[in-house]
Amino acid sequence: MTFTAAEQEAIAAHSAALGLSAEEYIRQTAADRALSWQRERETFHAMAQRRGCTADELVQRGTFTDNNL
Repeated sequence: MTFTAAEQEAIAAHSAALGLSAEEYIRQTAADRALSWQRERETFHAMAQRRGCTADELVQRGTFTDNNL
């Protein structure tokens, strides 16, 4: 994985402030984002199921908004 110079500087600064190596910071951040996405996706599918439709149908109907989460 290649990062731009600006990204490398930001990662180095933030990981240092947290007392982590850059590698550990990247691992934790990636895992956190992936797990968060997975939870949101599962919640959205459960909401669609409660409404008796698929997630795709829910989006197509235009009934999904941030207020519905």
